[in-house]
Amino acid sequence: MNSLATELAADAPVVIINGFFPTLNLKQSLERVVSEVIGIGDTTGTVADLASLIHGYFDSEARKVDEMYFIVHNIDGSCLRKHQAALAVLASCPSVHLLASIDHIEAPLIWDSSTTTRFNWAWHDLTTFEPYTVETSYENFASDTTEIGPRGVLHVLASLTENAKSIFRILAEYQIAESVMGDAAAKMPEMAHSAYFAACRDQFLVSSELTFRSQLTEFRDHKVIQSRHAADGTESVHIPLDTATLGTILEGMD
Repeated sequence: MNSLATELAADAPVVIINGFFPTLNLKQSLERVVSEVIGIGDTTGTVADLASLIHGYFDSEARKVDEMYFIVHNIDGSCLRKHQAALAVLASCPSVHLLASIDHIEAPLIWDSSTTTRFNWAWHDLTTFEPYTVETSYENFASDTTEIGPRGVLHVLASLTENAKSIFRILAEYQIAESVMGDAAAKMPEMAHSAYFAACRDQFLVSSELTFRSQLTEFRDHKVIQSRHAADGTESVHIPLDTATLGTILEGMD
């Protein structure tokens, strides 16, 4: 599914939602769609309100963005169960395409007839018989955790596309290089958001600012990458791990 998302992202906005993540915030994902895809600054409202707003935009002939995709891993995940109606509203729009996976054989029981009609699924049995390594790695993930350890980072990376892994690698290698060149006792190296985007674009990992921010959202949601805004409004990003740990993670990625 993530490989398909990479292919689709070349032609239209794509949002990847990991329903198995215990602290997933669907509202934040929809707010970003409203602000960055639709271009509306006011993102107040409930998840249902935002879903209706997105549906209305993509149902309008005056829209500037023709279509978009939502890739939902584990749509029956605990954090998404109360938002099935909102997801169904999105799926019911002909210009919004929703691809989802389920983890439990009885998952369809969470939908009533109205919701099922809105989803209008095309069902495919694509059972992989693979262990739920990535999904279960978050079972003990505390919602108040401010940082994530190396094992958690590797689990997150395992669920991402090669493209996303390369984006992570650029920042990790930058921090390692800056630490080697600078003062070991200095604060954790940070990379300017604009420089990070330029580096990723130069390696053809992203084609636009929107695509880049969509990729960063995935890392921020999992606390792998953090951002900081300076007094002058400039934004910088960093991975909250020391040089040795970053080196270990990069070795694990190879």
